[in-house]
Amino acid sequence: MGGVSKKPISNIEKKMKKETDAQQQTKGKKKSSKTGSEVISKNVVIGNDMIKRVEEEIKKEKIITPYTLATKANISVSVAKRILKDLNNQGIIKENFKNKRTAVYISVQS
Repeated sequence: MGGVSKKPISNIEKKMKKETDAQQQTKGKKKSSKTGSEVISKNVVIGNDMIKRVEEEIKKEKIITPYTLATKANISVSVAKRILKDLNNQGIIKENFKNKRTAVYISVQS
């Protein structure tokens, strides 16, 4: 009939202090994923030099997917998708096939 007793205030204070100390320590450290490798910031700025490098890679290939571009340009797949979508809107490449998971692009011969 008793039930669980509430924790003393001193224990709650100690727990809060540990949490704040842990947050302060993690601010100085880089984030890491579950595998232990470092997580790179998601705010990637796509510069003109990156666009030129991507266009050179596209000229070499007949078809290009976001995964192949990501591996060749050493960028993440999400950034590669965004670059390919922008280049498609500009008319530099043409979307040949698209489904729910991926898209296949071909270079436009000019």
